[in-house]
Amino acid sequence: MTPHPDPSPTVHPGVASTLRGGLDELGRVMPTDLRTLEDILEYRRAGAARTTTAAEIATRLGLSADERTDVPACPVTVFGTGRAPAARVLFLHGGGLIAGCRFDGADVIARHADALDLEVWTLEYPLAPEQNLDAMIDVVLEVIASAGTDVPLVLAGQSGGGGLAAATVIAARDRGIHLDGQLLVCPMLDRTERPSTRQFADSPAWSAISHRTAWSHVLDGAQTLPPGETADLRGVPPTFLDTGGAELFRDSILDYAARLSAAGTAVELHMYSGAFHSSDCVLEDAEVSRDAHRARESWLRRVLARDV
Repeated sequence: MTPHPDPSPTVHPGVASTLRGGLDELGRVMPTDLRTLEDILEYRRAGAARTTTAAEIATRLGLSADERTDVPACPVTVFGTGRAPAARVLFLHGGGLIAGCRFDGADVIARHADALDLEVWTLEYPLAPEQNLDAMIDVVLEVIASAGTDVPLVLAGQSGGGGLAAATVIAARDRGIHLDGQLLVCPMLDRTERPSTRQFADSPAWSAISHRTAWSHVLDGAQTLPPGETADLRGVPPTFLDTGGAELFRDSILDYAARLSAAGTAVELHMYSGAFHSSDCVLEDAEVSRDAHRARESWLRRVLARDV
């Protein structure tokens, strides 16, 4: 019998041809392989040049946008429909927990506000290296306390924000705080090296070097482990996860979904062939991106109907 060849970092699923141009453009405008504080600051500057505003998001999606002045933990912008909300979703932006602002990727959730009568809060949580994971979680928990319990509450996050959402959900569980679900978009969950870590180590979307640098700052002085390295996942609310088939986080997301399921959580998992990390934000109208948008809306609808 001919043995299977050993896995190699150079043998991996490719990025879909319709998405390749978006990944190449990302590599041209965003710094990669972040090693130093100056690299992080340059990454922040490049990201800030690409971000949007609350007004632009609201206009594009036909929503209102208001600043909450009664939430002391951090700046919060609320997107609404003008109708009584059926649910409230708190969104944590991407950026590897070292960069980004609350408007980055906010339309990942806000695009579903009108169809589902959502009130979407997007949070300006603190970043590393200025703050660590413990401090970030404390801020998000304070905002959760401010959000109230009058309607179902879902915590959502993308990339680094997805990892922070997952960590905060575990902390909420430990403190007896009820959440109705978590929606994790290509979340950054752990430091464990896996086949996808090696396969996509040099991805312009997020590289293995940047990944190690980010976690080293996020966990500096922190008592909390990354969510993917947390042993006890019992009591976690219904969870949605998705990943690209061509991204560094793929295998940690697949593993987390399996562990949550084994612990009794209702889990929905989607892996999109040929998609790179956060490609649905870079190329929103690609067919695979539209599939991802529809899947998230469907899950949110079913969570609100308690049909998961």
